[in-house]
Amino acid sequence: MRIRAHALASLLFALTLALNAAFWGGVGLSPTLGPIVRQPLPMQAPLAYTWLLIGENLGRPLGLQDSLVAFAEGNIEDLPRVVEGGPLAVERLLQSQAGWIGSLHGAPLVLLPLAIFLWWRRPRGLKTFGGR
Repeated sequence: MRIRAHALASLLFALTLALNAAFWGGVGLSPTLGPIVRQPLPMQAPLAYTWLLIGENLGRPLGLQDSLVAFAEGNIEDLPRVVEGGPLAVERLLQSQAGWIGSLHGAPLVLLPLAIFLWWRRPRGLKTFGGR
């Protein structure tokens, strides 16, 4: 079985998008982090704010609020430091993320154009004249 490169890139894009939306949606839905982070996030980290909006808008209708909050708070290494951060809460949150989540933060921005490019350059079958 052969896996196409564009299918793999599309799958990785969907996975990283879902992980970012789950983490940041959980941050936005958290009763401790949401009020602190929501105000400065659009100015300090617009990409994270985008993931937050996607995660909240997908998590609420599906009833995943508690799961998303548990996922987000479980992947923050120093939660009390972030909560007491005040105006520096967003920067402290970005620094105290688990390492694997921080590395996936900008991955969808790379994987989507890569998937589109690989789909455009995919191998196609040879078409001949005649209909048999």
